[in-house]
Amino acid sequence: MASPHQFRLSPSPTISTAAPLTLTQELAAALQGGGAIYDFFSGDGQALQTLYQTVATGDDTVWLDGTDNNGNPVKYVAVGNNYLSVYTQITDQTTLRNGTGDPTTYKAAGSTVVVMTTNFGSQQLTVHTIEYAGEGFGGLLAAPLIGKILMYGLRTAKNYLVNLAKSAFKAPADQPAGEADETTDDINTSAAEGAGEEGAEIAEGVTADFAVSTGAAAAAGVGAVIVLFFVFLQLIGKQLNNYVKFYNVTAEDVQFGICMVQEGQSSKGPAAVGQTTSITKVSPAKAPPGVMPQDTAIYYSQLAFNNGDPLTSIGYVLEASPNSTTGFPGFRIAILIGGLVTTSTQLYIAFTDDDCNDFWVNFNETNAQTVLTMKATSGNYTLQIATNQVQGQSPSPLDETQGYNFEHLIVLTDGSLPLS
Repeated sequence: MASPHQFRLSPSPTISTAAPLTLTQELAAALQGGGAIYDFFSGDGQALQTLYQTVATGDDTVWLDGTDNNGNPVKYVAVGNNYLSVYTQITDQTTLRNGTGDPTTYKAAGSTVVVMTTNFGSQQLTVHTIEYAGEGFGGLLAAPLIGKILMYGLRTAKNYLVNLAKSAFKAPADQPAGEADETTDDINTSAAEGAGEEGAEIAEGVTADFAVSTGAAAAAGVGAVIVLFFVFLQLIGKQLNNYVKFYNVTAEDVQFGICMVQEGQSSKGPAAVGQTTSITKVSPAKAPPGVMPQDTAIYYSQLAFNNGDPLTSIGYVLEASPNSTTGFPGFRIAILIGGLVTTSTQLYIAFTDDDCNDFWVNFNETNAQTVLTMKATSGNYTLQIATNQVQGQSPSPLDETQGYNFEHLIVLTDGSLPLS
C-alpha cells in the first residue's frame, strides 16, 4: 500500500546546464583552437570519467558527508581536486505543510542538484525538482522532519547516480548511436527504478515513499541530460567521434538546436533534430544557495555525433533562431568530417536564418573551409568556433585513447560579458 506521503525527483524542464562565470578565461584560450580545444574538453571529460569510475567501482565509503552554506546535507565523492557533489534543499514548506490533497497530484517542494568541481570551476550537471503529493504534515513539519526529508531525497539522488555509473561501465561499448540511445534510455529507466525507497520512516510512525521519475524532460535535452550524455559517450565507439559544446555568453536567451543531420548520426543534443530549446542567458545560476561559488553562470549545451559505419562521414547543420525583439539575427553552422581518405574536417558559420538545406548546399559548393578557427560578426554579436584538429587521429577527451576524435567549441557573445 502506498504511503500517504509521496516524494519524487523529476528532471527540471526549465533549468539548463550552467558553468561558472570565471570560465570566460578558459573559453578565450580554447578559441585559439588546436591543443587548447583538447585541453578544454578533456579537463572536465576525464575528470568526470574518473569520478564516475570511482562511483561505479566503489562502495558507499567513497561518498563523504558534508553540508552546504545553509546547513543542508551534501553527499560528495573526491578524487584529488575533483569533486562530484549532490545537494538538496526544500524551497516550499507550504506544500509540505498543507499537502496536495491527492497522492497523484504533485507540486514542487525543493530541488536536488549534482555539481562537478574541477580546475575549471564548479558547474551544474543535473537538476531535479523534489515534488510532493499527498496529505499535509501540518504541525509535524519541523526542522528534524525537514532534515529527514532532505536526507532521503539526497539518498535517492545519490543512488540514482550510482546506478547510472555502475550500469554505464557494465554496458557493452562500440554501439551505433541509435543503439547507444536505446541503451542509455534503458540504463536511465533502470537507475531510476532502483534509486527510491518505499516506506521510509521520516518521523516516529510517519512514513513516506521516495522515487525518481525520468520524465519527458530528459529526452528533450535538459534536466539530467549531462549525466545521460556522459553515459551515452561511454557506449559509442565508431571510427569518427565529434564532441560539441555551445556556450551562450550573451544577455538574452537563445533558441538553439540541430537543424539537420546530413551524414552520420547524432544523439543527446539540446533537443530532437529539427527542434530548438532555450539556452539561458548569462544570469544567476538556477540552483540552491551554496551550490555555485559564483552568483552568475554561463549556460551551455553539449552535443555528440558519430558516423554510422566506418565508410561514412559526419555532416550536420546547427541553428539558432532569430529574435526580432532583440535584433538577434540567428545563425547557422555547418560541419563536415570526412572519413574516407584523410579524415579531415570542414566548417562554416554565418549569422543568417537561411533554410538549413540551402545553407548545407552552399556550404558544400562554395563555403566549406578547412581551418582550426572561424569568426562571424553581426552588430554586437560575435560567433566563434574552434576545433582541435583539421585531420588525423588524436586522443579521446574522455580517456586519451587514440582515434578520430574531433571537438568543436562554439561561443556566442554580444559584448555584455567580454571574454578574457
